[in-house]
Amino acid sequence: MIRVIGWDIGGANVKAARLLFTDGHAESGRAVRRYFELWNGRDRLRPLLQEIYSDLGSADAMVLTMTGELCDAFDERAEGISYIINTVREAAPAIPLYAVDLEGRLVRLDREEADLLTIAATNWIAEALVLASRQPDCLMVDIGSTTTDLIPILNGKLAAQGKRDIERLARGELIYTGALRTPVAAIVSQIPVRGTICRIAAEYFAISADVYLALERLQPEDYTCATPDGREKTKEGALRRLARVACEDSKNLTAGELHALAAYIAEQQFQQITEGMFQVLSRSENGLHLPVVPVGVGTFLGETCARRLNLTTCDPPALTECGSVALSPCAAAAYLLGETLSHE
Repeated sequence: MIRVIGWDIGGANVKAARLLFTDGHAESGRAVRRYFELWNGRDRLRPLLQEIYSDLGSADAMVLTMTGELCDAFDERAEGISYIINTVREAAPAIPLYAVDLEGRLVRLDREEADLLTIAATNWIAEALVLASRQPDCLMVDIGSTTTDLIPILNGKLAAQGKRDIERLARGELIYTGALRTPVAAIVSQIPVRGTICRIAAEYFAISADVYLALERLQPEDYTCATPDGREKTKEGALRRLARVACEDSKNLTAGELHALAAYIAEQQFQQITEGMFQVLSRSENGLHLPVVPVGVGTFLGETCARRLNLTTCDPPALTECGSVALSPCAAAAYLLGETLSHE
């Protein structure tokens, strides 16, 4: 029996999954997700990791992926990577720690220190590698709280052209738009109101979570990040924040006008994502025939975008035999490590 924990430490969320392997198979497991603003108190990361580790249970080995090194708590990404590695080590000392690198390899961190920048922002690699073993031809559309990953998989291999974030941004494989935390001003610069095109305030008044809460595509419990105004996570609160984008009070706009405002912003975000999908799929002769596997907290957005392109969708695979853990970066990293250790 091998117990493995996978960590995915981002700038706004800490995610972890613990899988139990028996005879080379992941029998059971559990995953957790905690909203945590790394840029707003990095010293609180270690106690949070200790709490999660205690909650999940002990492990024989751990594996790390991250995107939090990019947040402005750190002057450089290498500083952030080093800080996150050391904090994970301190939270669960004496447990072998691995990381997924840009080539999809598992690197043991406490034997020979890796080139730090080769283990930055590799969570999408772990996830896509596991998916490729289950769905050899597809487009993985992972829409998280902040970003969207578009990863083509052909003949069981990752067909992504970019590895580092700057390359992935240029090739349409990484889009900085998500289902929860994206400021409305990063989605639109203007909105239609009462038959006119109205420019908006480029302020942090509302985010994508407000859009989808207003449209009832998200429930209040799905709104796991902080609200821009620090107030309630209700439909009424979301509409108030959205009205402020037009420098107005929600009481001065009708219910229909507020709904139309939210629907327009959602439509523009769909277009951001489908534009990236077109770019990525255009590289393959049969790209527009690939099935889409939507994952992440924005799965509903991925499904909508796939329908817009008339593409079929497939459910992501469960990673345990009992179906208790779905595909995610932390669970995928744990799965890769558990399989490797089981066959050593």
